[in-house]
Formats: sequence, C-alpha cells, structure tokens
Amino acid sequence: MRKSLKRITALALSACMVGAMAGCGNGDSGTTAAPKDNTTAAQEKTTAGGETTAAETKGGDSEKQVTLRFSWWGGDSRHEATLEAIKAYEKAHPNVKIEGEYQGYDGYYEKMITTLSSGTAPDIMQFHRDWIADVQGAKHYLADMSKLPVDLTTLDQTVLSGSGTYNDEPVLYSCSIGGQIMYVNKEFADKHGLDLEKVYTWEEIMALGKEIHDANPDEYLMTADIDVLNRLIILEYLAQMTGGSIVNEDYSLNFTEEQMTAALHNIKDLYETGTMEPFGESAVFVGQMEQNTKWVNGQIGILLDITGATAKYAASIEAELDCMSIPVMKDAKSSGVDFSGNMGFVINDASENKEEAAKFLDWMMNDEEAIKILKDCRGYPATSTAIDVMTKENLLNPVMKKATEIAGDNNPFSINAISGNTELETIRKDIIQEVIYGDSTPEEGAKEMVESYTELLETLKNK
Repeated sequence: MRKSLKRITALALSACMVGAMAGCGNGDSGTTAAPKDNTTAAQEKTTAGGETTAAETKGGDSEKQVTLRFSWWGGDSRHEATLEAIKAYEKAHPNVKIEGEYQGYDGYYEKMITTLSSGTAPDIMQFHRDWIADVQGAKHYLADMSKLPVDLTTLDQTVLSGSGTYNDEPVLYSCSIGGQIMYVNKEFADKHGLDLEKVYTWEEIMALGKEIHDANPDEYLMTADIDVLNRLIILEYLAQMTGGSIVNEDYSLNFTEEQMTAALHNIKDLYETGTMEPFGESAVFVGQMEQNTKWVNGQIGILLDITGATAKYAASIEAELDCMSIPVMKDAKSSGVDFSGNMGFVINDASENKEEAAKFLDWMMNDEEAIKILKDCRGYPATSTAIDVMTKENLLNPVMKKATEIAGDNNPFSINAISGNTELETIRKDIIQEVIYGDSTPEEGAKEMVESYTELLETLKNK
C-alpha cells in the first residue's frame, strides 16, 4: 500500500511541477514583504547606455515610480542581508520600491512554477540552474539578459555558458560558484577521530559511522533529507562510476541497471549501518537541515550540502565548523562533485519593468556597496568584481573558501540540463524512499528506475 500511495503522490507532484501550466500549486504562504524606505536622494536618469528609461514630469525632476517583486529562498542570514541590500538600493533610487518574497527551499520551485504559469511571477527570482530546461523549454518565461542593462562580462564565460545559457540566450546570472562538500562539526570530528584531510571511501565512512552509532545510539555520523539523497548522494555515486551526468545529451541513459542498483544499495547501507540518522527523523527538517536538533546539539557530525550553504551551518552550532571532501569510491572516474555556477537570478520575461529589474540585479552583483552587504550569503561569489572586493576587504569566509577549493579540485564534473529534469527527480525520490522503507529492494528499484526513465526520456525527446 505504501508503494502505490507514494507512486500516486509522485505522479501528482510531477504533474504540478512540469505541467507549467496546469496552474496547480500553493499560494503565497511563507512570503514576507520587505520593509519600505522612503528616503529621498538624487535620482538616476539614464541606463548604462545613456537612454532615458522612465517617464519624467514636465519639469524633469522626478521619475516614474516602479515597484519590483523579488523572490528568493534561504535561511535567516540570507534573508537579513538581502533585505539590507534592498533598503540600500531603495535609498539610492527613491523611484524604485522592491517587495521581497522569501522562504525556505522546500516548496519554492512549485510555487514559482505556479506563478509563472498564471502570469503572477515576481520580476526577479532566485533560480537554480537545473530548472532552466524545464521552465524555458515550456515557454519563454525567462528574459534574455544580453538585451538588458546588466553586465555579463564580470562572470566567467565558462560559468555563463555552462550554467546560465539556454538556446544561446543568457537567462541565468550565477551569483555563486561551487559544488558538493561535507560540513563537519569540528568538535565531533576530534572526538571520534575523523580525519578532515582524508578523502574517505564510502565503505570507510560507513565503518566509522557504525562504530560511532554502536558506541552511542544517540549519535550518528551523518544525516540527510530527501533532497540531499536525491540530488547529491545518489547522483554523486553514479557520477563516480560513469564520470558524468545520468542522462546523455541525446536523451539516452548514462548508467546501467547494475550501476543504479549499486547506488541504491549504497543509500540503504548508510541507514542499515547506523551511519545515517533514520530517514523518518531527518524528514522533519527537510529543506532546513541546519535546524536538525541532533546536529544543533552536536550528536550528528556531518551534513552534506553545497558550498554556498556555509553561513547557515556555521550559525547553527556552537562548535567550530569545518569541511572535507565527499566520499569517493575506489577507481572513480570523477569525484562526483558537480562544480558550477548552479544558483543565480533570472528576470521574468513578462515583467513590465525588465530594465529596472536588470539594473537592480546588476547592482547586486557588481556594485561595491551591495557586495559588502551581501558578502557570501549565497555562496562563493561568481563575479570577478565581487571576488576582488571581498578579497580586498577580507570578507571571504575561510570555511567557504576552503570548501570551494576542495569542491573544485580532484576532477569534478558539471551536470547537463536534461539530467536536472524535475520529472526525473520525482521518479528518483519516490524510488529512493521505497528502498529506504523496504517496499522495494535496490534491484527492484533500479529496474523500475530504468524503465520509468526510458519511457519518460522518449516522451521528452519527442516534445
């Protein structure tokens, strides 16, 4: 019964997420409007190209009032920094008011899809690279930034082409670069003899995890929510075996049933050895692992996440935070780390204020004042401007810098757009949970995965 109910749920979610278009999803829960600042100041008259962009009064002393909506996900530190940046921009540009709509990661994508399909999306949206093909492939929802007043030259062009371009149009302005890393409670590591300089194999991690949990049933080496299992652990494991993404550019599978079986066995073994906190306990903190009680209390030693999450994990524990490489199997073809500019901002192509939105985006990414306010709240900066400013001002978080360097070393790869398809993710999440709960064996799950993927990819290829 569990299996059939979860399959129905997965199919329903899939219909919401990619059927852009059916308009299902949640409303505005979890969003908050940013405070307004009515301070007056000298008013900007032109774009970077020198053209007047707003209607002026007959006397030429005021510009058209513009309200921009800006949505993002994150933790408290990101919210606070972004709201402070918004206030600074409004003070310098009194004709622009920016309404912040912010929440945790869980449910963000589904809400965004709903607003895009209904024509009610914000002007600027924080966005993940993996969503580009789904969203832009359904309709031209995202603006071509090459036609807007935003400086793309400060971005590494490899990052722009690999992470932000769709059909030769730059649509995502990456705000950070990085990949997967293991965040470590240094006190826990010292207590249990975890060597932070070592690249462990998965078997070595599980041996240590079993030893720790056997000695104290309240302690676990690791924990993970379904998104980490789905987007990080299983994809990392497969990439270490194959050297690349799970789907090839021609929509064929880049893994075998036997390889998927091994990847699902790896997840099952992490739980059966006591290395991983029970899934039912960690599920309470989906999308907010930094709030996991055992992590906060020092009873969990490792959280696996992306390098941009450093700040929230450092703030969540009293002990010193450090980081280390993810586990890598023997004879791996890659480290399994997807190193790229995976998070950034997009502009709603249907916005009536695209140029004003682009100017605000450019300010956030390239203005010295904005860089000093935002610091690394979204990760290691992706622009040369931000890196220069933060290096000069000694604002680069040393743990994040170390994490980014580790993630970028040792043969990483970059996932392709089709492999991030949300329907593929929904299928994978469902099967992972079936294996964890014992409703399917890894062998059965892998067979189901290959069959479901093959059928779906054929449909996507022919769209």
